[in-house]
Amino acid sequence: MTPTFELVVCITSSALFDCSESREVWKQHGIEAYKEHQRTRVTIPLKPGVGFPLVRSLLALNEVAGKGLVEVVLVSRKDSESAERVRRSIKHYNLHITRMSFTDGTDVTRYLPAWGCDLFLSADEDQVSAVLSGTISEEFAGIAAGLVYNIAADATVVPLNSPSVLDHLINSNTSECSREATMTALSRVSASPVPSYWPEGQVRIVFDGDGVLFSDEAECVFKTKGLDAFYEFERENGQIALPKGPMQAFALKLMKVRTELGTDNRWRIRTFLVTARNDVGNVRVFNTLKEWGLDIDETHFLGGLDKTPFVRFINPAIYFDDSIEHIDRAKQVVPVAHVVYGINNITTPLQIVTTKSD
Repeated sequence: MTPTFELVVCITSSALFDCSESREVWKQHGIEAYKEHQRTRVTIPLKPGVGFPLVRSLLALNEVAGKGLVEVVLVSRKDSESAERVRRSIKHYNLHITRMSFTDGTDVTRYLPAWGCDLFLSADEDQVSAVLSGTISEEFAGIAAGLVYNIAADATVVPLNSPSVLDHLINSNTSECSREATMTALSRVSASPVPSYWPEGQVRIVFDGDGVLFSDEAECVFKTKGLDAFYEFERENGQIALPKGPMQAFALKLMKVRTELGTDNRWRIRTFLVTARNDVGNVRVFNTLKEWGLDIDETHFLGGLDKTPFVRFINPAIYFDDSIEHIDRAKQVVPVAHVVYGINNITTPLQIVTTKSD
């Protein structure tokens, strides 16, 4: 009998493990040097990567349930010989990953529909963009995808004083928050480790709102017409559910897994919505979640405040956001996945209009 799972996660080797060293060898010296590098280090386990905490915590749910609720599939463009180090690393960390694809250069995204994938994590932006845009196949519909970053390999971090949409929100809401408050909060993020207030064995996942759980419809209004237009748009459409975003189906799948865990183990999955929206936009959000039947445990409407102090306290297995600026800040303290989707990821510069009410 073919096994069935409530949730299927496909992850590349470079998202599951830190493959930055071997990737650098490949970039500088070519494929043969890369293969030799892997052969000579085959007995040395790869270090955990950004996707490792999520995979480990999700697989642990199967032991709690006593059945297979979550399936993790390793997909890699490595050839079978070079992949030996990956397979040994999986065994080293006792990860129950039994299904794998090694394609020797073929695009792994072609096999995602065949695996019944619900969430795809990769360190390759082209792969994630292809899945989220659906340009290759309509079969990608319903598959969530996130781009993970290796902190050590990335040198670019958005400066705290860089101009951004956050600046516009703060400047337009001086009565609610100030630039100084945001800068002060962010400066405290890396001061000292946050003690864990969360129970051991809990999978915590943080979602952004617009462009992640929801489509970028409202974000497009803000980006092209300004903040006042966004407020007016939300008031007019407060009773109309937001269109589905790229992570909506995945969030619903998580809820099914939690249901299968039973009442006593419901606490083992906890979901968070952390959004830049404020009280003007929260009515439509709550109506949307209700219509979808999606139960999010915690909702945080920050009104333009930086998200990093909040996600740092939550200490999630992973945090999904469509804004590279939020990602660049948060990746210093928690595992993150960039949802390469929507207006926030259009490379052509947009003219952002800001207006103030009389």
